Amino acid sequence: MKVNIEDVKNYWDNNPLCSTIIPFPIGSKDYFLYYDKLREDIESEDDSYIIHEYKNFSGKKVLDVGCGNGYVLERFARENADVYGIDITPMSVKLCNQRFEFKGIKGDFRVANAEEIPFPDNYFDCVTSMGVLHHVPDTQKAVSEIYRVLKPGGRLIVMFYHRNSALYRISFWLRSLFENKTRQQMVNEFDGIGNPKGWVYSKKELGFLLHEFKNLKMWAGYLTGYMVLPRGGRFLPDSLLKPFEKIGGWNLYAKGNK
Repeated sequence: MKVNIEDVKNYWDNNPLCSTIIPFPIGSKDYFLYYDKLREDIESEDDSYIIHEYKNFSGKKVLDVGCGNGYVLERFARENADVYGIDITPMSVKLCNQRFEFKGIKGDFRVANAEEIPFPDNYFDCVTSMGVLHHVPDTQKAVSEIYRVLKPGGRLIVMFYHRNSALYRISFWLRSLFENKTRQQMVNEFDGIGNPKGWVYSKKELGFLLHEFKNLKMWAGYLTGYMVLPRGGRFLPDSLLKPFEKIGGWNLYAKGNK
């Protein structure tokens, strides 16, 4: 899929994640509180602490590639990490600075392309990227850049969209039979109409993409009723779906080391 980097930048600069459904002025304290609740309805803060290992990076350098509005980096900073964020959009960098100003904490945020990370080799103890790299025009180049800036033994923590999820294999397939859209269009539009690129990975495909990293561990998360049934799925209780989350969840997580 050939995508222009300017199209990606323009889309996300004009459509910060969840901004269309947050009923508060963008960048306000209430905006961040509402966003955090939305995120934690999908991934609880306790789960986020397990996934990101925040407490392991006190006093260490952490980079978030595609830092959004700074949710993940705020939690690293709470645990005294030295935090850095890059995002292709000036709006995201502005939001990160506003979040950190409200919280009275420090971070280094820069407008930058994930395909050209503006830091030296072997610089970071941890690099994370949640739901971002599958939107980058050249995802493999971005992954190679992450590998470059990680220190030997440094930690990789990432999330991609899952090809073998219930959402992609069942819900999007059923919808494609009745709507004038392909499953690829639905992946693109998961984060909003007009999003120029989204991509899905199986565990095998993601393993190939991350082949430079050692000790890779992958698992899926985030499964809710509408992902199984486009209509009527809201009546499926989460407790019924929970046992299947690590198989058919939409979020495909991966961790490894350089």
